[in-house]
Amino acid sequence: MTSPLLGRDAELATLGRLLDDAVQGTGSCVVVTGGFGIGKTAVLDALAAEARERGFTVRLAKSARLESHLPGAVVRQLAPCLANEHDLEELYARAANSARKGPILMVIDDVHVADTFSKRALAYLRPRLQEMPVVIALGASQGYFSTDEVTLPEIAGAHPHRLDLDGLDVAAVASLTENLPARDPKRCHELTGGNPYLLQALLREEGEGSAAVGEMIGMRLREYTGAAEVARSAAVLDGDAGLELLSALTGFDALPAVDMLVRLGVLADTDPLTFRHPFVRNSILADMPIAVRSAAHSRAAWLLFESDAPDERVAEHVLKARSVRLPWSVDLLREVGGVEHLERALEEHLSDEDRLAIEVELGHTEHLQDNALGRDRVRDALVQCEDPHLAANVALALIQRMCTGSDAHFAVSLAIMVVARLLPEDRDMVWNLVCTTYLLAANRNAHMANCAGKYFEDLVGDVPQDPNLQRARSALLAVGNARSGDSYPEAVEYALEALEGEWIDVFGASYVFTFLVPVLGDNPEHINKFWLSHSTAPVSHDPHLRRGMLSMIARASAFHNGGDLARAYTFLTPPVSTGNIDCPAVVLATAKLAEVCIEMGQFDEAAPLVVEDGDLLQHINIVYARGRLKLASCHAEGGLEDLLEAGRRLASREMPNPALIAWRHHAVRAHLALGNRDDAARLAHEELDLAKRWGSPRVIGTALMSVGISTDDIDVLTEAEQLLASSPHRLLHAQSSYWLGHHLRRKGRADAAAVHLRQSFELARRLSAHPLAKLAGDEVRDEDDQVQGLTKQENRVARMAAQGLTNRQIAEALHLTRRTVELHLSSAYRKLGITGRAELVAALWS
Repeated sequence: MTSPLLGRDAELATLGRLLDDAVQGTGSCVVVTGGFGIGKTAVLDALAAEARERGFTVRLAKSARLESHLPGAVVRQLAPCLANEHDLEELYARAANSARKGPILMVIDDVHVADTFSKRALAYLRPRLQEMPVVIALGASQGYFSTDEVTLPEIAGAHPHRLDLDGLDVAAVASLTENLPARDPKRCHELTGGNPYLLQALLREEGEGSAAVGEMIGMRLREYTGAAEVARSAAVLDGDAGLELLSALTGFDALPAVDMLVRLGVLADTDPLTFRHPFVRNSILADMPIAVRSAAHSRAAWLLFESDAPDERVAEHVLKARSVRLPWSVDLLREVGGVEHLERALEEHLSDEDRLAIEVELGHTEHLQDNALGRDRVRDALVQCEDPHLAANVALALIQRMCTGSDAHFAVSLAIMVVARLLPEDRDMVWNLVCTTYLLAANRNAHMANCAGKYFEDLVGDVPQDPNLQRARSALLAVGNARSGDSYPEAVEYALEALEGEWIDVFGASYVFTFLVPVLGDNPEHINKFWLSHSTAPVSHDPHLRRGMLSMIARASAFHNGGDLARAYTFLTPPVSTGNIDCPAVVLATAKLAEVCIEMGQFDEAAPLVVEDGDLLQHINIVYARGRLKLASCHAEGGLEDLLEAGRRLASREMPNPALIAWRHHAVRAHLALGNRDDAARLAHEELDLAKRWGSPRVIGTALMSVGISTDDIDVLTEAEQLLASSPHRLLHAQSSYWLGHHLRRKGRADAAAVHLRQSFELARRLSAHPLAKLAGDEVRDEDDQVQGLTKQENRVARMAAQGLTNRQIAEALHLTRRTVELHLSSAYRKLGITGRAELVAALWS
């Protein structure tokens, strides 16, 4: 059967086979079903046309909802002579006589709304004609509930042929839109599901909804109690259309209507409820008057707000309720902070202070989108403000929340502008503005940091009168001391002074946070006090982080310093998972998480964390972590390059303190792996001089390790191990024990080495430092153990080579000639089935 309908070849071919059967004398009944507008009538009309061409006698009838109370309204379209139920035998006789002369097609469209008498007549007729060349085709809508005494299965029989119509596919939609270049076939299919009626309506419209279609759907739904109201409410709520909210918005139990709408194919069977076709939702909304729609969105916004829905979802409804005043939504719109949200907030009745603050926030948001008009908006709002104190306070609040790199220059210009309007008696306000702007600028690239540094001496030389600003000054002094590496005790003293009291805003600055973490991290009590202060912050001063996340990063640093890698990993994961790579605090947390992953042996997880780079202070931590990862992955040359780059960036900012980033310690190890022993020793002694100047046990112990491993000095390594053993830094203690045991073993002092290696192994294992535990565990083995047939000496030489020692160093340590070392290595390569040093680690310790 050739299809006269686009995209219905398969369906009409199926119906054509029923006509073929009828010609051969076999009757059948077929039910064609589908949702509203799917094309049931068109398919039945095409079937009728094909039947006429084949010589069938065709009888057509169509039901109508408004005629469902008229007895016989449908069946009399098939047989006008039928007067009452007593004429059913007459109807059958006529149909049978006609069938004996030739095949018959009876089409009854919309049979689900036929009158009861007609349904009874069809139910009587169908089984009596099934052995005759008669095809009965019934059209029925999806989801229809029969409410009278005759049901569709009773009419069609227990096992009728069934044809469920689906929407047209994308190829068919494309053929309809080929002359409409503005219409994307995939988008049209997505909106309508290929429903022909909806598709034709969409192609007539300029937008993605039709008020006429919405009106038609509303009229069809009125016969089902509450269905039209629930459909409207679901259209308003969209992705928030849960049953509870639907009931609250409609004011009645929405469950029965929801059941009907799902069965009718208006709503999809999902939770929360969604429309099966977005075009239907758009059309229902288009049919709603603007005022009605705004009122519904305002009610939806309040219901979502009361149910603690995400601010962004509440704000979506507030934006669509423009004709309704919603003063309660102002704070929420400001929290969401988009341009459209702030513009909506300005439509409410606001105080002068709130209006100025929102205008400034709006301008700043536009500025972040590289909009010069946004910067002008901020400046104009602040200049036009008659109260200089109000302008200064609003500017200060904005600068405190600035975060991205483009903000620093803008903040400086704003601070200069508002400070110029203040009087001498506003000294504390000026100090606060300059301090906040300094902290923002100092966190940026080296050039801007050095320019901002010129204000540091002025800030710390001027003592504010306000006690909280005096504590902020103490925080600056702690930062300055840490930056230069002058005195650990003094830095701690200043930091603790700053922490004596309630929260002060300076703690929310990423620059201060980045320095105070290493200053206070050497003492568990101090770092605990620091993260507790952050947990009391009234709001998040970082626009990218929820309240309490800075506290999580500080806690993670405390756990990391103590060697509790698993807990550090747990506390660093939430801030990093925000994905805000422009946020300094997130960059710092990302670098810290990478370090933790490296120490736990999770190299694959660390790799994507160290990809991004930039000019924030915290990006130096990323470069450092990347160098550590390369070194741990046996890529010493690349690791050294990144570690030295971290050192260069710190030097450009005049930050020599090894307490900030221990790049020298790991660069020493990289130099040794590459055979650069002199460079390693020089760098190690430089680190030790700086560490002694700073004075914290963690930094001195780390530097002593660097000197010990670069000079093979057992006494220095012993000093490092003893110093770190009495500190809270358990992971560093495990590392110092390993290096001491390793070098004792190289010097032939196996018994003494075993004690330290076992201690390192046990500590590292408890701390989840798996790579270190493996190194120590491998070395603590009995040296007589042979690997894949290696002799004792071959095993020893191969392991030393795998640890990065050159042939000359191995020869010196074992009192062998370099030629003998080369012979042992060649023999080991052959027995292990490898070609060189690069494969030794995997071959020996896999």
